[in-house]
Amino acid sequence: MRIDLRCDGFDETSGMRDYVARRMRFAIGRFRDHIQWARIKVADVNGPRGGADKRCVVQLRLRNLPDVVFAITQIDVRSAVDEAADRVARVLAQRLRRHQRGERPRAPALASSGV
Repeated sequence: MRIDLRCDGFDETSGMRDYVARRMRFAIGRFRDHIQWARIKVADVNGPRGGADKRCVVQLRLRNLPDVVFAITQIDVRSAVDEAADRVARVLAQRLRRHQRGERPRAPALASSGV
């Protein structure tokens, strides 16, 4: 399994790249046989302006299952990475459990018009 990691807008000496790689490898490690590749991008969305602007975007290409793609935005970059790693582990466990049971993927709920 290949992991592509990008850290945009962060000083490399801060150890952020190593932290993200370690946290994501731990979160997806037990699922590695089901993942073709993982792409993780951590970015400071607004740059020096501040605010809740640290985003962690995760994209996983799974074998024989739909891709997993989501983004987490938090004030602190480590919080965004931690929340994304937790979500990755939950989503992968859920998808693989459904796949093993032979359940069909759920379609998104349609909004009712109230008619």
